[in-house]
Amino acid sequence: MTGVLLAHTELPPHTAELRRAVREFLDGYDFTPRVDSWLSGFDPGFSRELGARGWLGMTWPRAFGGHERSALERFVVNEELLAAGAPVAAHWIADRQSGPQPAALR
Repeated sequence: MTGVLLAHTELPPHTAELRRAVREFLDGYDFTPRVDSWLSGFDPGFSRELGARGWLGMTWPRAFGGHERSALERFVVNEELLAAGAPVAAHWIADRQSGPQPAALR
């Protein structure tokens, strides 16, 4: 079996600040971490807090209530939420698949 060698890639500097902000938020929010939080973790207050910070609908167009941020920024936020086992099931599908997608809006 042949392995795949991936080049080391540095993320843009602004993503480090976003990652720090997400970690700081998670450190200050009381929840029980779960390995399947993307399937069964539900906390309406947690979802409200994410929305207030602009971390839901991140890549959606502003015209549809989004924030027009990059897919990379959305990745950074979701990576931290999932790594922490945060309760994200309430918006996981909606934010990723059910909302407006740039390709579908063309």
